[in-house]
Amino acid sequence: YGLPLEQVTAIIHRQSVIHSLVEFVDGAVMAQLGVPDMRIPIGLAMTYPTRLHNPAPALDLLACGNLNFAEIDEAAFPCFALAKQAARIGGTACAAMNAANEAAVARYLRDEIGFYDIPAAVERALALPVMQNPTLDDILAIDAEARRIAAAL
Repeated sequence: YGLPLEQVTAIIHRQSVIHSLVEFVDGAVMAQLGVPDMRIPIGLAMTYPTRLHNPAPALDLLACGNLNFAEIDEAAFPCFALAKQAARIGGTACAAMNAANEAAVARYLRDEIGFYDIPAAVERALALPVMQNPTLDDILAIDAEARRIAAAL
């Protein structure tokens, strides 16, 4: 969106009803709400400005109840700090972070590694050389290398 990283923040919203918030210069905040189903925000990201029909059920605002938020404790969620680091680095760093995270989470879900091995895999992937203007082949190569790193834990 062309915003400096300092203008992008994240908070915890465990109900997963609000998928994004945008604060405007006048202080007004616009929220994108939906059922806790990532098909909707992912579909919108892929087809914007077009909106496709989605089979997910409609959001029932009356059933939502209160919407709660919390700050992210970076000591408890070290991958959040690593994601911010990848965003600051730019280039292929975000692809490396994402690939290592996906591969490490898959290994964790198969009981092959511990939960705290996930950030270790991401941190190692972020040590890979970074290309600032990568081609698709460069991105696919860094993705594969980051997955190899996570597989080797």
